[in-house]
Amino acid sequence: MNLNLKDVHQNIKDLLSENEELKNQLFEANSIIEAIREGAVDALVVNKDGTPHVYSIESADYTYRILIEKFGEGALSISEDGLILYCNDYFSKLIDIPANKITGTFFNDYVESTEDFAQLKASLVNGPSKGEIILNVNGKKVPVYVSLTDLHPNVPAIGVVITDLTEKRKHEEALVQYQQKLELKVNELNLTNTNLEQFIHVVSHDLKEPMRKIISYTSHLSDSKSELFTESELNNLRVIKSSVLRLNSLVDDLVKYAFTATKDEVAQIDLNEVVNEVRDDIEMLITENKAEIVLDVLPKIEGSKVQMRQLFSNLISNAIKYSKNDVLPKIIITSEIVTANINLQDKEFYKIAIKDNGIGMDKMHLDKIFTIFLRLHMRNEYSGNGIGLAICKKIMENHNGKIEVESSKEGSIFKLFFPVTD
Repeated sequence: MNLNLKDVHQNIKDLLSENEELKNQLFEANSIIEAIREGAVDALVVNKDGTPHVYSIESADYTYRILIEKFGEGALSISEDGLILYCNDYFSKLIDIPANKITGTFFNDYVESTEDFAQLKASLVNGPSKGEIILNVNGKKVPVYVSLTDLHPNVPAIGVVITDLTEKRKHEEALVQYQQKLELKVNELNLTNTNLEQFIHVVSHDLKEPMRKIISYTSHLSDSKSELFTESELNNLRVIKSSVLRLNSLVDDLVKYAFTATKDEVAQIDLNEVVNEVRDDIEMLITENKAEIVLDVLPKIEGSKVQMRQLFSNLISNAIKYSKNDVLPKIIITSEIVTANINLQDKEFYKIAIKDNGIGMDKMHLDKIFTIFLRLHMRNEYSGNGIGLAICKKIMENHNGKIEVESSKEGSIFKLFFPVTD
């Protein structure tokens, strides 16, 4: 084939042009591949037979990028010298600076103490490093928890995860303030209780001393000098003495009630021993009324023995005192373990039931009988100051328990609930 020089030059020119076009296509293809690899391309549009086809690219890198952007904590990647290579939207909003203005700056620009952050970075030689620092951006301080991870050798960078501690700090400060206020109130309450105890001692002493003199002198006058008085005057002396004795009893009960609020030293108490001791204490009352006490096997509880004796003494004495005239008093004390909701707690309790065959109470009064000074009967019918059951209620509260009552014409049942302890 004979080609002239002009044709040869044209062919060479065409080949060079085609070669340049192939280079451009190759460069464009390599750029697309690199962009896909870096996650910068989400989809491709390919013309096939003149029709465009869209192909979405789903990859682990792309999913990871979306996850980091939607992350509920701050996420950054920084170089070894602290240059910010990337930050997510959460961190941008946290320091109130656009993400594009954060990238390319140094992380130390946003840290209040660069020494604290430097120590965290230095600890990376031992693995992931964690700690608390404070961000300071334009005077706005944000306490954060920082977690650092060395991404070498896969990526020459350090991964940073930041948790905002602002709300946590607010809650902690509020809790500290609440605790301080609570401690102040407790101290005030302790001081009030101390003053109250002193007041009770003084009042009881100052009241009881003149009462003892009144009782002594009225007894002396009525017993030794009765011939000097008319029957009416002697009756007046008896009224004075009776009134003073009642006042003396009231003062004693008030002192008991006041000191019942104080929790004694806790020890393991055998309630069987307590009831037997109470039997001995009120032996005369039991004998005079020919009362019968039937005792089940009772448990051991954690509590105050003094208060337990007072509790059972009040309840057993009441059962005898409020007996029917024509029926001998019978008191049955039983025990069982039950599950109950008391003091907002569902747990096991020892249920001690004290059942009597006395006069009972009207149901309309059952929710009031534990109120101090409340009496359901006249003084000439039954003695007492209306404080005994109020004391029982306080004792049960001291032992994290509860007292309840059921009553009818057949008698009453007082139920005591003590927490079961290991």
